[in-house]
This record gives sequence, structure tokens and C-alpha cells, in this order.
Amino acid sequence: MGAGVQEHEEEVVVTKNGRLGSILINVEAYMRLKETVDVLSDPALMSQIAESQWFHRRKRKGLSFEDVFGEPLTRTKKRRTA
Repeated sequence: MGAGVQEHEEEVVVTKNGRLGSILINVEAYMRLKETVDVLSDPALMSQIAESQWFHRRKRKGLSFEDVFGEPLTRTKKRRTA
């Protein structure tokens, strides 16, 4: 039998004889995946995220963007995806 290719939005699945052989992803998807793994692998950062979730679940009020960064938050327009 031969090899096959299935194209998805951000990945290409390569099969051989109908079985998964490889997955190719674009650089942007790889970088996002790597950043996610880096966050999930950092115990201090994961602890901070858990603490923040606990804080917000209890409806506590935190610092504003302006308090933290010293400038007002300006919203950007969302890009349309095709």
C-alpha cells in the first residue's frame, strides 16, 4: 500500500498503509504548543495561575491594568479569520 496525506487547518497528517506515520504542523502552531508546554512545566507559574483562579472564583477585586502597567488599557480590533 502507499502513503496518504490528510490536510487540516494547521497540520498535515501523513499515513502509511492507513496508519498514522507523522504529523507536520506550521511554525506558529509549534511555537504556541511549545509556549503552552513551557507554562505547564513551570511549577511556580502554575501555582500563580491556580492562586489567581482561586482569587477570582471568590469574586475578589484585583489590581486594574492601569495599576499594574501604569497606562490605560486600549483595546485592539480583532482580526477576522478566513
